[in-house]
Amino acid sequence: MIKRRLLQLNRLRVLRRGQAVYDQTFHEGVNIIRGQNGSGKSTIADFIFFILGGEFDDWKDSASRCDEVQAEITTSEGILTLRRTMESRTSPVNIYFGEIETAKDFALEGWQRFPIRRQGGNESFSQILFRSLNIPEAKSDGAANITMHQLLRLCYSDQRTPATRLFRFEPFDTQNIREAVGDLICGISGYEVYEANILYRELDKELSFINTRLSSLLKALPPDAALRTTMSIHQTITDLSTEREQLNKDIKRVDQNIEGEEAKGFLRERSVAQNIISKERGSLYKLETEINNIEFESKEIEDFQSYLIELTEKLHLSEASFNAIGLIEFMHCPACGKEINKHKVIDHCAVCKSPIDSEIEKSRYNQIRLDLEIQTRESKQLYRHNKSDLDTKKKHYRVLRTAHEKSLSEFEMKYSGANGPREAYLAEKTSRIGHINAEVEFLTNSLGVASEIDTLNEKKNYLELDITKLKQRRDALQKKAYKRRNRALGEISDIAVSLLHADFKRQEEFEAAQKVELNFLNDAMSVDDHVNFAESSNVFLKNSVIFSLFLAAGSDEEFFHPRFLLLDNIEDKGMEMERSHLFQRLIVERATELKEPFQVIFTTSMMNPELELDDYVIGPHYTKEEKTLNFSSKITKTTRSEN
Repeated sequence: MIKRRLLQLNRLRVLRRGQAVYDQTFHEGVNIIRGQNGSGKSTIADFIFFILGGEFDDWKDSASRCDEVQAEITTSEGILTLRRTMESRTSPVNIYFGEIETAKDFALEGWQRFPIRRQGGNESFSQILFRSLNIPEAKSDGAANITMHQLLRLCYSDQRTPATRLFRFEPFDTQNIREAVGDLICGISGYEVYEANILYRELDKELSFINTRLSSLLKALPPDAALRTTMSIHQTITDLSTEREQLNKDIKRVDQNIEGEEAKGFLRERSVAQNIISKERGSLYKLETEINNIEFESKEIEDFQSYLIELTEKLHLSEASFNAIGLIEFMHCPACGKEINKHKVIDHCAVCKSPIDSEIEKSRYNQIRLDLEIQTRESKQLYRHNKSDLDTKKKHYRVLRTAHEKSLSEFEMKYSGANGPREAYLAEKTSRIGHINAEVEFLTNSLGVASEIDTLNEKKNYLELDITKLKQRRDALQKKAYKRRNRALGEISDIAVSLLHADFKRQEEFEAAQKVELNFLNDAMSVDDHVNFAESSNVFLKNSVIFSLFLAAGSDEEFFHPRFLLLDNIEDKGMEMERSHLFQRLIVERATELKEPFQVIFTTSMMNPELELDDYVIGPHYTKEEKTLNFSSKITKTTRSEN
């Protein structure tokens, strides 16, 4: 059986220095606070938001003179009396589990103090109220910031928030919180999907860290994959220790192990080793010679390339000079000094009168330039080939040199200075023991790294298993949430469309509306994919959507809505009186059709005269002279009959 959810304000008291400056009784159903603009109606709405857990400190001048707010509320699980000072937006809330008249008899005892947000392992006011309202509370730290303040952002429509926004505005807001709050109110399995997504990101982040750490540790171990676990390293150390013990036994029995034929074998082995060293030395010399030749040839190619670059630059300058100056005219013969006949023949030499073709000169320059370019390209190709060949030979040289040095070391140790096979035998066994000792020491030092790798691998396996299970659970929850979300939003849309159709013919899109969409993630709403209408129409749409969410929750028990609504902006942005009266009437007509208990509180400066009834109005009709907050004298609580 689904427990009902209900939040109802019974009485609100605002105090200044211990004296009540506002004290009114509210009732189940529709409550209307009416009065002139500037009479303090919005201030009362802010006090209601604050005492129910809202984080608020943007008080108007008159409100800032007050210091405490008190309220008696009815919840699904019983009556609570709340008391909260106005010291800060996050002031804690004191709770008395009972009626306000009874709570007056208790100064400190009987009251319990709760922070507005969760602090460590302490209970918060939001947790207490969520339980009292039969609304699932946050179970993890990730969802702990879904508080009464966040819930009320979809239950309180104020004047400060732009009419195009779905949630009550606050400067520090996140898409994740809005989506989680919207889903919660629509009845999507509490916080399960929200928390599953947060946990999935945390596990994935932890797995990424482990993979990075493993990669770093593996670099400190031998490249052999068989030596990367503590078990394999222990086994290798055991095998090496066994081999070392056998070598020590062989050394003790050296005279028994060496026979006559061993001497001949020793000489043969030494001769073979000498031949190998000689061949290696010859190969190294040959490679050194080839490397030197290639380096010399590469140096010549570099010099030739520099020469070609210089010729190319000179050719460019020569051609530029020819184009700029043209043929040089001589006044006197450069050979004998006699004056040259001044008769000019175009395109002929000024001295010998031979014909000159400028196109031939241009072709000649082009031929030289192309020849230089070909030689440059060929020299570069040859240089690259030499460079590649040089790198290959140098690499081969390093490999041969390392092998040669190893051969020399082994020969020196085994044969140099040895008088026979006995000494060589001992040298070989002793050398192997030295290698084993070094290898065992290295492997022993690697055990700590390998142990951490084993631990991380085990943790990684568990993490991957948890991530797989969580992903499956999250996918199942998301499918379930998708169905529930579509159903809830569909119900809200149907109600909102009916409200828009009931509006006066002020907005063409409202008259033909087929679907109203809520987007909690982006804090927006639309009508058939249209957004942002005339200012007064934006207000009508905003309040219709918030009211539709409330009405849908009133008829669908799967919603986690407290069935409480506070509207302080139904006449915002130039709303005309007839349209305001219409919306007030729609609130009363639609809300009173609900079968479950509810409470709607709204303010108006354009009171619909048809609703001027004791069943709806709260307090007197406030004016600029007689405001909601009375600082002039001590006031008496107003009852419904006195209204």
